[in-house]
Amino acid sequence: MLTSKEKVELIKIKEPIIIAGVSLQKSGLPITFESLGKVWGIYGDFYRGKNRIPNPKSPKLEYAVAINHLPDYIAGHAVSKVGELNEECSSAVLPSGIYIKDQFCAETFESLVSEVLPNRNVKNWAKKNCVKIDGTFSVEVYPWEAFEKGNFTMYTLTLVKG
Repeated sequence: MLTSKEKVELIKIKEPIIIAGVSLQKSGLPITFESLGKVWGIYGDFYRGKNRIPNPKSPKLEYAVAINHLPDYIAGHAVSKVGELNEECSSAVLPSGIYIKDQFCAETFESLVSEVLPNRNVKNWAKKNCVKIDGTFSVEVYPWEAFEKGNFTMYTLTLVKG
């Protein structure tokens, strides 16, 4: 039986987080919702193998960063610094600051990303708690080491207006 691991809270990120990975804009795929899974496919097929993106941070967390003003979507992982990237890759920096951390879980990875994640409502939580959101980008965090052990808990990060 799945115990609920849902939790929404404000957290402070003290140091910027650098994400490097496959960019939807640079991938050649159409800029559509349907392409997001394909971006993860490119990242998984190529960059989880021998051609890893340089300078990965530990523990390994994978991120999806939706940059709303471009629009772009980067599927990748945290790095200590941006090294040389292939042409379909890009990087983004999550600035230090206050974030809404929305943690949730499911029985399976498929259920987590196709059912639970799309139905989360951080905007509603922010409104109820008088928190103003900075809509520049949104972030999904995928702890693959936990997933490999059958723990399908992940979280999103939403920057709070300063």
